[in-house]
Amino acid sequence: MVLRVSADFTKRFKCELSFAGEKVPQERRLDSWSCHFIKLGRKPLVVAMNDATLYMIILPATGLKGFPALWVVLLERIYELWRRHGAELDPANHTVVALNRTNRSLIGSMNDAINLMRFRKGDAEELDLPELERLSNTTPYKANGYEHPERLLAVALGGV
Repeated sequence: MVLRVSADFTKRFKCELSFAGEKVPQERRLDSWSCHFIKLGRKPLVVAMNDATLYMIILPATGLKGFPALWVVLLERIYELWRRHGAELDPANHTVVALNRTNRSLIGSMNDAINLMRFRKGDAEELDLPELERLSNTTPYKANGYEHPERLLAVALGGV
């Protein structure tokens, strides 16, 4: 699995890049996820967006100490997502490659989703992460030809 990580993510989780110093093109693959660390209000979050479909997963970063702990939680969420769509994924047999994010279109789509989350959060003290995920995954993005990430993921995994 390929994780394309931001500088903020790398710093927060002390993640070592697999090919540090090399610019590896970012392709829109189903097994590739772009990850970014943000704070929404006072809550630290990890936002992971599938490169092929722009499907977003939001994870609370509280209590996650380092990249290995985050990787276990993220892989479990991806496994649940694949299983829900009838696809197979063996979480016990995965190697992760961490690379820099390089595709400006995908970075822009993630920034759009984060800005939408900030707008929807407003002044609320409590975050409804499942609702923010649902909102992001039912919002069409230009990088997808204005298709919904939820629908594209279902098609890509053979569920539709």
